[in-house]
Amino acid sequence: MPEVVHLRTAARRTYERGRARAALRVALVVVPLAVLCARETEAPWKCAAVGAALLFVSVLVRWRQPHGTWSVDAGLATGAIPMASALVLCRFASSWPADAALSVCVAAGFVSGGLASRAMTPSTRGVSTGWLTASLVAGLTAAMGCVGIGVGTAAGAVAGVALGAIVAVELPRGASV
Repeated sequence: MPEVVHLRTAARRTYERGRARAALRVALVVVPLAVLCARETEAPWKCAAVGAALLFVSVLVRWRQPHGTWSVDAGLATGAIPMASALVLCRFASSWPADAALSVCVAAGFVSGGLASRAMTPSTRGVSTGWLTASLVAGLTAAMGCVGIGVGTAAGAVAGVALGAIVAVELPRGASV
């Protein structure tokens, strides 16, 4: 009997180690995004801090949630919209008024949140709360790009993602964003 318990313990440990290793593969996407943000903006430490938070959340969600891989993938894909918008704005940030940059990040975040939420609706994946984690990852991805313009702009992008996700969840199933 003790051998069976030992075998179960060893099997469980190996299983969890494999899941953690699979979850860590998201670093192959998140680290280059953080490097791109640091390279394109004048805020490498802010990009690194948000990138570290994004990596931590992404690995944790992929490892611990049953459908975490889908949630993180949807969040990264949709969060790239406001991140790319912000990185383009960083090239022209000196000529843009702060309010205009904030408006662009909030609007792109709203679209991103709506898309992330709709990508994880129960009718498509059978996941009822996946939209929340997808929106969290999308918000952090958006913040990583927008933090180069300013912390307030990053907060605006996150608020836009949250608002877009909530609106998309409340839409009837037949409606689209």
